[in-house]
Amino acid sequence: MITDEIRTIQQALDDDEAAQRRLYETHCPAAFRLAYLLLHNAGDAEEVVQDTFVYVFRNLARYDAERGTFWAWLRVTLVSRCRNKRRRCRLSADWGRTVSLDVFDANELIPTRRRHEGDPAGVLERLGVRRAIWDALQQVSQGAREALILRYYEGLPYAEIAEILGCSNDAARSRVVHGKAQLRRVLAQPQHARACGVENLVRATGPNQ
Repeated sequence: MITDEIRTIQQALDDDEAAQRRLYETHCPAAFRLAYLLLHNAGDAEEVVQDTFVYVFRNLARYDAERGTFWAWLRVTLVSRCRNKRRRCRLSADWGRTVSLDVFDANELIPTRRRHEGDPAGVLERLGVRRAIWDALQQVSQGAREALILRYYEGLPYAEIAEILGCSNDAARSRVVHGKAQLRRVLAQPQHARACGVENLVRATGPNQ
């Protein structure tokens, strides 16, 4: 079955700029969101996203719709380039502290004022919880953090996480398990546990979640 996206890809292969623009506009927000989660720097994320799309459009003929969606194919390249970028930058140990959650408003990782304006107390609670989790995530080891982001922010199954990270399914699952254990330890610390009821989240990140 030829979907609208497959048809757009076929048009893009014929150097149809409008089709290429539609693909870019469709997937750019999600690509930037994931790149920012992995790089913690808006400028670096924008650079990697642009480089990824340039590569993808130059190699569009390699895309095989039978193996997965266009976004899944693009995401593998995006994560690889994020990892390369991070290695080149040699980010310091405290680089995550400068991350701004404001960039995620449009993607609803934190509650927006318009969406929850009738419940200001709920807004503050949800914002505090998300910020506490995000801050705690920066203290998790790099490999585990990548796996957690792909599993819980991107909602990917272990098979796709394994493909993206270049490891086995068991290794992907292990990284998530170890990441959750690290996250639980961080969230159990008093400065995190006091943040808007985050003590409940320590139980929520248990082994069965």
